[in-house]
Amino acid sequence: MAPSSATITFNLPGLEYSFRAKLLADENPDVVQQVLVQLPLKSVLGHVVIAGETFWAPTRIVHLGRNHMVLRHLGAVYLNARGQSICITYGTITESAKINKFAEVFEEDLPKLKEIGKLVYQQTVTQPRHTLMEVHISSEICSHLKPPENQPVAALPPSPKGHWLAVKSIIEEEIDRVWLKEPAEIQKIRWGVIDSGAGSGGQYFTVLVHLEAYLMVVGGDVMSRFLKIAQYEETQLPTLNRITKEFLVENFDLFEFMADLGLENMSKIGQLYSNALETLATKEEYIQLTSAMLTYVNRMHRWTYFIFPRHLGAAFPKRTPAEVRSFSNIVTAGLN
Repeated sequence: MAPSSATITFNLPGLEYSFRAKLLADENPDVVQQVLVQLPLKSVLGHVVIAGETFWAPTRIVHLGRNHMVLRHLGAVYLNARGQSICITYGTITESAKINKFAEVFEEDLPKLKEIGKLVYQQTVTQPRHTLMEVHISSEICSHLKPPENQPVAALPPSPKGHWLAVKSIIEEEIDRVWLKEPAEIQKIRWGVIDSGAGSGGQYFTVLVHLEAYLMVVGGDVMSRFLKIAQYEETQLPTLNRITKEFLVENFDLFEFMADLGLENMSKIGQLYSNALETLATKEEYIQLTSAMLTYVNRMHRWTYFIFPRHLGAAFPKRTPAEVRSFSNIVTAGLN
């Protein structure tokens, strides 16, 4: 377990920006342990578009343990477990949901934190061309830690085709491929090259809308819940596999659909995952295999999030009640 005084450091290479946060090992030991096992971590930065002034970095953490849920506040560092992201709040808060806080930014680093947050918003949301911003997260105590012991040992059969461990390895290779460098398939979508022809009317904006929405739901909303359900004692493996296939591939194959939207490898990886479910012997193996698939889907979601043209949102400014009343008065006066 990390000492109560342990810290983590977020560094933006090339920009001379960094800030530190104190780990809350006593309040949130499970998440702190999982974070430290990931370190040192190279990731990228993105910015929320609903919750106010918060930015995030993708991780490979699959958190199924205890939580420390608190209200959002300035300087809070928390884990978005479903989206597998470390998030940092640097200013205004516009979402009421509680957060799984595991660290607190040092008070003296808050001015720098706000500068970084504003920069991330500018570079990844408001500009027509988004800039990939890399972040390195480290701690002085992470080198001696080992991953949690939740990985059962299973030998590959003589013919590993379709075996869950072989498929898990393929998915992890795919995660490595897309982790830091913008994948070729994302670049093609960004340039409007959709091999399937998806996008009615000769445009691809609707492709971006569907990709961003489907990936967010399939990963953070559906597959993350499967992992929670897998922990229920009353849920048996055959039922778990059947539910998983029903949600993801039966009648309407979500992975195939996302391949039509431009993610060429998604159909192949999804089919391997679906077939591998039949080679599982335990729910622990289900958790390992599905955790890998969740991480792949979530990382691809963050790539579509990155290329989505959010600067178009400037054409839809929010109105205050006073502005609405003023407009109502104008309309009413015009009718009299």
